Amino acid sequence: KMESDLSQLQTEVEEAVQECRNAEEKAKKAITD
Repeated sequence: KMESDLSQLQTEVEEAVQECRNAEEKAKKAITD
C-alpha cells in the first residue's frame, strides 16, 4: 500500500509543478505584452 500511495503523491506533485510552470509562462507573457 505504501508504494502506491507514494506513486500517487509523486503524480500529484508533478501535476502541481506543471501547473506552476504554466502559471509562470502566462505571467511572463502578460508582462511582455
